[in-house]
Amino acid sequence: MQCSPETLNKITVLLVADFEEQMKIRTSSCVEMEQGLQEALQSIGRESLGQLFTLKDEHNQTVQEACSCGQTAQRISRREGKILSVFGWISYRRSYYGCEHCHRCWYALDEQENLRAGSVSAVMSRLLGIAGVTVSFEEAQRHIQEYLRVDVSVNTIRAETQRIGQRQAEREKQWVAESQDLSYLQKRERASARPQRLYGSLYGAFVPLEEGWKEEKTICWYEAGTRYGSSELRAVHLNYYTSLEEASVFGELVWATGLHHGVDQAAEPIFVCDAATWIWKIVEHYFPNAVQIVDWYHACQRLHAVAETLPEPERLAWLDPIKAALWEGEVQEVIQILQETLNEHPSCELIQSAITYYENNQTRMAYAHFRKQGYFIGSGTVESACKQIVSLRLKRPGARWTNQGATAVAKARAAWLSRQWDALPLVA
Repeated sequence: MQCSPETLNKITVLLVADFEEQMKIRTSSCVEMEQGLQEALQSIGRESLGQLFTLKDEHNQTVQEACSCGQTAQRISRREGKILSVFGWISYRRSYYGCEHCHRCWYALDEQENLRAGSVSAVMSRLLGIAGVTVSFEEAQRHIQEYLRVDVSVNTIRAETQRIGQRQAEREKQWVAESQDLSYLQKRERASARPQRLYGSLYGAFVPLEEGWKEEKTICWYEAGTRYGSSELRAVHLNYYTSLEEASVFGELVWATGLHHGVDQAAEPIFVCDAATWIWKIVEHYFPNAVQIVDWYHACQRLHAVAETLPEPERLAWLDPIKAALWEGEVQEVIQILQETLNEHPSCELIQSAITYYENNQTRMAYAHFRKQGYFIGSGTVESACKQIVSLRLKRPGARWTNQGATAVAKARAAWLSRQWDALPLVA
C-alpha cells in the first residue's frame, strides 16, 4: 500500500511550510532539520497507524460474533489497546466481545490480525529479531534506539528474537514429521527433479550454556557454482540448520532438511565434511549412496599440526611434498611419510593420531579423482557458518545461555544467514 502522489505532495508542502515557520532556516543546521523531520514523520506514523487500526475495526465490527463454543457472542464495547510499532507505541480502539454461554471474552481485531496488545507488532518483531541475531541484546537495544528512535527493553528484544527462532523450530519440526510420513514421501516421487548435484556439509562448535559447554551441530545444504570470469568453484544457495540435540536426533533434522532441499531427487548428493565420526555415521545412515569427501582444508590441518612439531629448518621441506601427495589423493604415500617421521620421533602422539586419521579416511581423500569429477572439495562454507552462528553470536564475552535460549537464537540466526527470514510466518 502506498500513498498517492497527490497525498504525498500535500504532506510535503504542509511539512515544509510548518518547518519554515517554526525553524530559523538561515541559522538551523542541516542536522537539526533532518532530526526534526525524522521526529515529525515518526509522530505522523504513530498517529496514522493507530487510526488505521481503529478504522479497520470499525469497518469489520458487527453486533454479534460467532464464538468458538458454537454460540453467538455480543459486542460489549470498544476498548483501547497499545502496541509497540516501528514508530513507537501506538494506541487504537477495537471491539470487545463476550459470550454468555461459555463466558469467553475477546477482541476480534486482535485475534483476526494476531495482535498482542501491550506487546510488539509483527513488523517491529522482525526488526528486533534482525538486531537480536546480529549483536548482543544489549547492543541491539542501542542500535534500535539509534536507528528508529524507539526505546525497547533488552528483554523484549530477547523475547522477540527467540520467538522467531521458535517459529523456525516449528517449521523444522513439521519437516521432520513429513520426512517420516510414507504417504508424503510417495508424493515426492512424482515431484520434478531438483539440482544435479546437491552438497551437504556438517560441522560442530561448542556453546557456553549455564550447565556447561555443549556442541551446536550445523548442516549446510548448498550447490557449487563459479563467479563470473572464474572457473573456481564456490558454494552458492546456502541454507543452514542447527541443533543442540544429540547426533542421533540431529540426524533426523539433517534428513528432513535434505528432503526439503531435494537431496533425494538430486542426481548426486555429495557430502564435504570434517572427519568426525558422528558426521559420517549420519551420512552413511541416511545417505548411503552419497559421495563422501573429507574437506581438503581439514585434511591439511593435520599435516600442518605435525609440521609444527618438527625443527623449523625441516618443516617446509617435509610439508610441501606430503601436501602434494595428499592433493593427488595418494593417501598411502602420505601414511608412509608419516610412518617414517614417527620412526624418527617415536614419542610424538600427534603423528600416530594423524596416521590413524588418514588410514580411516582413505576413500574420502581421493582428491585427484574428486577434482576430475568437478566436485567441490572444501567445506569452509559450513565451518564459516558455525563461526558466524556460534562464535560471533553465541560465544560473545560473558555469554551464558539456557538450552532453550541458545537453540532459539541459533535457529533464528541460521534463518537470517540463509535468507529465509521472509519464509517465516509474519505473526505478532
